[in-house]
Amino acid sequence: MIKTMMGIFGAGAASLIFLTSGSLSQTGAVSTAEASTVTQSVYQNTYTEDTTPADGTYTVFINEIKRDSNGGFNLTIDPINWYIGEAANKVFAKENPDSGIDGAPDGYYITNTDTTTFNYTAPANAQVLMQIYDHTGSWKDIDTKWNEPVSMSKLNAIFQKPDLLDPTVFPYHITVKDGEVVKIVQQYIP
Repeated sequence: MIKTMMGIFGAGAASLIFLTSGSLSQTGAVSTAEASTVTQSVYQNTYTEDTTPADGTYTVFINEIKRDSNGGFNLTIDPINWYIGEAANKVFAKENPDSGIDGAPDGYYITNTDTTTFNYTAPANAQVLMQIYDHTGSWKDIDTKWNEPVSMSKLNAIFQKPDLLDPTVFPYHITVKDGEVVKIVQQYIP
């Protein structure tokens, strides 16, 4: 699923996420908001209907959140590769040789060649840290607040009302432990 984010600020500033073809490759790097190379990808073989997701930290798009009958939440995720810095520039140059741009716009680059989605569960007490979201339904109140903690219930509410700022266009770093998503960190994108 190709996602773009245009005009997220009331002042009219716009950002665009470049999603292109590329190979999904797993590295030993742990994905965090400060990762300097490609983050770990969630592979099809890390989750099937017969198994649970492998423990680790992954970078994904969250396409949907729904409350489950046990008081937790079901997340539909789309794994991506998140590159920043020199790694982003290298992948961008390889995939866009005729772009006329010296490096990855805004210092990051996302590849998403396989748009297969997976269903993960998250308990109600999973840790969630957001960078930017629609707090009040007014453009003037949308502002960056670094690592603002919200509950899973609040995150679910944010995903149910994407009127001004669509939360599905942002990458998220999810931490999986014992088959559940125990931490979600929204990745700010300029």
